[in-house]
Amino acid sequence: MAQIKGIIVNDGGAPARIMNFIANEAISAGEALTFHTNGKAKLAVDNDAGIAGVALTDAAAAAQVSMVTGKGVMLYMICKNDVNAGDALMVDSTAGQLVLCAEDGSSNLTNIAVAYALEDAPAAGGLTKVMVM
Repeated sequence: MAQIKGIIVNDGGAPARIMNFIANEAISAGEALTFHTNGKAKLAVDNDAGIAGVALTDAAAAAQVSMVTGKGVMLYMICKNDVNAGDALMVDSTAGQLVLCAEDGSSNLTNIAVAYALEDAPAAGGLTKVMVM
């Protein structure tokens, strides 16, 4: 049985659902997820689309992973260490992680913001409080 990590901020606010899916690959709690063409949950990568949800549990490939879905939900997600409170966040090229929108300095309007940082990321990166959009 997967162990649930403390990624949920219990604010009593926005509606969220926790749904179980089969993992397409190894997944860690707090990572941004989307779906593979085979219908399994996979790590979101490269800002190619919005996210389906956030992993609530760690999961090995082909095991069950619990995913938190919803908008306006406050969660702890894995972010790069240069993220500060108030930043709009997008999916990074490092699968499952969030990074500052347009980190490359471009004015690329195709960046898809999936969350806002509610606190500064820890110095070493890691779980950061965000609001999912």
